[in-house]
Amino acid sequence: MQLKSEPLRFQVALWLVPSLLLFACSSGETMSTDTLTTTTTTTPTTTTTTAGETTESTVDPTTEETSEGETTEGPTTDSTDSESDTDTGTDTDTTTTSMPECGNGMVEEGEACDDGNDDETDDCLSTCESASCGDGFVQTDVEECDDGNDVDTDECTNMCTTAVCGDGVTLEGVEECDDGNEIDTDDCLTGCVLPTCGDGFTQEGVEECDDANMENTDECVDGCLLATCGDTYIYDGVEECDDGNAEAGDGCDELCQNEVAQTCNQLHMLDPEAPSGVYSIDPDGEGGADPFDAYCDMTTEDGGWTLILNRNVESDNNGQTDLNLANGTFDNTRASNWNYDIDIFWDLSTEVIFAGRENNDCDNCEISGYDSAILTPRPAAPAWSKTCATTSQAIAVKKIVGFMAGVEGTGYQCAASLGWGDCTDQVCHYGTHWQNTSSNGNWSQNQWTEMHFPSQYSSYASYGNVNNPPSAWCRTCAGGLAETLNNSTTCCGSQQFNARSRWTIWVR
Repeated sequence: MQLKSEPLRFQVALWLVPSLLLFACSSGETMSTDTLTTTTTTTPTTTTTTAGETTESTVDPTTEETSEGETTEGPTTDSTDSESDTDTGTDTDTTTTSMPECGNGMVEEGEACDDGNDDETDDCLSTCESASCGDGFVQTDVEECDDGNDVDTDECTNMCTTAVCGDGVTLEGVEECDDGNEIDTDDCLTGCVLPTCGDGFTQEGVEECDDANMENTDECVDGCLLATCGDTYIYDGVEECDDGNAEAGDGCDELCQNEVAQTCNQLHMLDPEAPSGVYSIDPDGEGGADPFDAYCDMTTEDGGWTLILNRNVESDNNGQTDLNLANGTFDNTRASNWNYDIDIFWDLSTEVIFAGRENNDCDNCEISGYDSAILTPRPAAPAWSKTCATTSQAIAVKKIVGFMAGVEGTGYQCAASLGWGDCTDQVCHYGTHWQNTSSNGNWSQNQWTEMHFPSQYSSYASYGNVNNPPSAWCRTCAGGLAETLNNSTTCCGSQQFNARSRWTIWVR
């Protein structure tokens, strides 16, 4: 390859070498021409080779030609890049490489951004990384929060928005639910709370109604169900009663309208909270005798007792008439003698209570207001009978008021008469005896199971003169009560005081 020479340089023909050499050695040195093949002049830019090629180089004046025909460079010769060195005036070409520096404002290799500041709230972090949700820094005007985690149920969501009710994410410990809508008939209400019966919103497919109250007398009752006849709740203005069924004949008909109850026990079953007092009952049901008033004891021995008889034994010398005939007029002060026909209560009853009170009335009082009372089962017979032609049979009794109250034991009654004693084949006394006697007079032992008063067939009904005390002292036996209780006598125990007992019979 032939290189161009500088304009001022010139080539010296080989044939001029000897003379030039003589000129170069004018300082006193002489070199042999036999060994030289190339002469380099002191002109610093031209070199002629034996091959006839001309190259550019910078030649130091001390360059020598060897005896082998080779050219030896002096210490300052550079023959590799003479054109470049000539242009720059330097001996070598040197390149310097710099490392990227975050924060210099220039995006260099390995950096996503470089805004030249350490503000963590703009779109480039001080680490030269682009800001993003979850980096722990709140980007101004872009993010509401940034807690640096991927938990979506805390106060900052995974969208870097502040958790609020309605964002569709349930904030733990604060919200019960969050369905991201404002529908109050689904399983999450607008306030991010779970629906409940009574919240005022009817949950679709779950509740029939929801009136936001706990009243069971309106159209929406307990359990958020619509009121219906038979749900046991009385709907004000619509139902008169609700006994939990849709059947007639039990005091409340299939339309939840009142039927007159046959007994106090039916009334009690319809309303266990009903107080004791006077109620209208209809023992033979519709189509028979008209309803009438009766006193109902709604508390004693679980309640439901109907008072069917009241007798003041010192009122006359006649004794108690047969129970299957109505007598007198109901009197809640219990100052007069009266009784209902026991036959109309017989099939509706399973138990009987005899209760006695000494010396005074028992105005509007429950069984517990008496001095002595004993409970017996109703005789297992198809109807009441006044006949008592045999000795009495053992029955289970329970003393519920007075001496030995709460104790259960054995008493005696005759067949279905609710009494004992053979008075010409008729019952002598109503109540119970302490032994299985048939004698009208074997009755004055005053045992705790011996409670009775005379029927019209007993000779003791006319014993003495009630207007001439104490001649009528031997008429009743009140189950072990003290003989002088309230200035009365019992079981013929003393002639000092007149027998002023009040006797009652109750059925349930």
